[in-house]
Amino acid sequence: GAVGPVAALGVGLIPSTPTRVTYGPVEAFGATADFTGDMAVGTLQALQRIPQKVPALWHAITGGERDVDTPISVVGASRLGGEAVENNAWLVFFMLFVSLNFFIGVFNLLPLLPLDGGHIAISWFERVRSWIYARVGRRDPGRVDYLKLMPFTYAVILIGGVFTLLTITADVVNPITLFSR
Repeated sequence: GAVGPVAALGVGLIPSTPTRVTYGPVEAFGATADFTGDMAVGTLQALQRIPQKVPALWHAITGGERDVDTPISVVGASRLGGEAVENNAWLVFFMLFVSLNFFIGVFNLLPLLPLDGGHIAISWFERVRSWIYARVGRRDPGRVDYLKLMPFTYAVILIGGVFTLLTITADVVNPITLFSR
């Protein structure tokens, strides 16, 4: 089945009513490709929504109601996983695990240092630049000086750290819950 509307993982990848669907060996290939494509689209949409969710996180920390579509930290994901297991909702637990790992993998490919995507982007830049220089008959300029990129890297780390503290605080002060108590 397809990934449904947002329910509990603030990256928007858990179906609100996950259902078990059985596929034959041949149909499973197409269903897997469809599901992976849906997760990729959901992940990219979730990444785009993160900046606009910061005020909602702050609102949740300062006493407002927690929107289930706000990002969560590892603390929140652990709480949700434990809640799913406690309520014998193994499909929800599995979907949480899969979607969170998929999100982290895609996030890591963003072209920002110190993420892997930033290193990949620099490698591609070096390769293209070397190719262009070779075509115009100039000497290869060599490798990119990472020290010159350190201020940008520190800015990304600082923003990521602040965002992590914000999500952890929201998950401790006003956690998202899957099941009513």
